[in-house]
Amino acid sequence: MTQEPESGPDGYAEQLERRLARARTELAAAERDAARAEADMGDFSAATVSKDGSVEVTVGPRGELSDLRFLGDKFRAMSSAELGAAIIEAVEAGREQARREAARQFRPLDAPGPQVPELAGLDIDWARFVGPPAPARSGSVRPAARTRLHDEIADDEEDGGTR
Repeated sequence: MTQEPESGPDGYAEQLERRLARARTELAAAERDAARAEADMGDFSAATVSKDGSVEVTVGPRGELSDLRFLGDKFRAMSSAELGAAIIEAVEAGREQARREAARQFRPLDAPGPQVPELAGLDIDWARFVGPPAPARSGSVRPAARTRLHDEIADDEEDGGTR
């Protein structure tokens, strides 16, 4: 149920002023909360170890690699592809931790405020805090290209090799 505005033009102005004051207060609180969350994320780091235990990486608040350590001597017997996969796996695990922490810090700021629900929550640039999302790993990109090439070669052979 909406509150009836006070009669006359002064009543509307007073009601509007009260709503604006609440909105300013809410905005100031949201800005303080955002600054605190940003500062907290600035101190974030996550150390993760690959599943095979050969590599430990540390990533920063934006998912950037800040440290890489080889654990033991297992990495010496690994192929470059295996070692690369272990590093990528550990980095992605660290980036996932950074994304979860950013969501924990900033998600409450993404909702409308309690005093002035008409005002949307803060527009959060998630990539600013955790970097771009990891590309989806799909082995289908190269095979699809090969399939298209194979189809074209096969079409040429069916057409007698002329086009």
